Amino acid sequence: MVTALYSQIPMHHVRSTLNSYTATTRLNIINDWRYDNLQQPYHQFETLYKHAKFAQIELNQLIKKAALRTDCHAILPTHKSRIRAQQKIMTELNGNANALTDLTRGSIIASNIDDLISAYDYLIQYTDVRGVKNRFNRPTASGYRDIKLLIRLPNSHFIVEIQLHLKKIASIKNGAEHSIYEQIQKIERQAVIESRLLHELEQRKIQKLRQHSQHLYHRVWQHYMGNNRLAS
Repeated sequence: MVTALYSQIPMHHVRSTLNSYTATTRLNIINDWRYDNLQQPYHQFETLYKHAKFAQIELNQLIKKAALRTDCHAILPTHKSRIRAQQKIMTELNGNANALTDLTRGSIIASNIDDLISAYDYLIQYTDVRGVKNRFNRPTASGYRDIKLLIRLPNSHFIVEIQLHLKKIASIKNGAEHSIYEQIQKIERQAVIESRLLHELEQRKIQKLRQHSQHLYHRVWQHYMGNNRLAS
């Protein structure tokens, strides 16, 4: 396992340390880590999918509580559709259904970076976190930023995904950028299904789509950076 920068430090020390930094620095000191060999409690897809709805109820209760405690907003979707789950298992997980860690998921949306950090601290302290991916440090190729936590639920023992978003970035992800993301995924998955590399035309199309996304996200990220400079 690769440990987080402060995953083993008592939370009152974490908060004391974080409060001495600017909001941007506070994001930057959250490192990526993940337990090795994370597995769901069920190996067969049908059994896993059957129990996912109960895990989703358990996760929704957790997310609502975390959002309420940290002045954030909870997003409670249903679990991943059967078709999309099976596609991911086939194209990305070598057919291993028990490796699907985002079958059950949810989001917490913060209006500012301070509230996002508060939500992160709450989840680190009060849940069984099994992995962290900080995409504020390393945005995706499209320019998207968030923090993704993998958490083991106490009752169902499901591994679930919670994403921590900033409001304006989430608005782009769920709006203008969503169709761009779907176009890129369709191109890339088709190449995987056909066991081939991307054609030159496909590469150029993906590059153009990502450049448009990068422009959208960069403009919004500058808004948060400007607000942080004013507040510091």
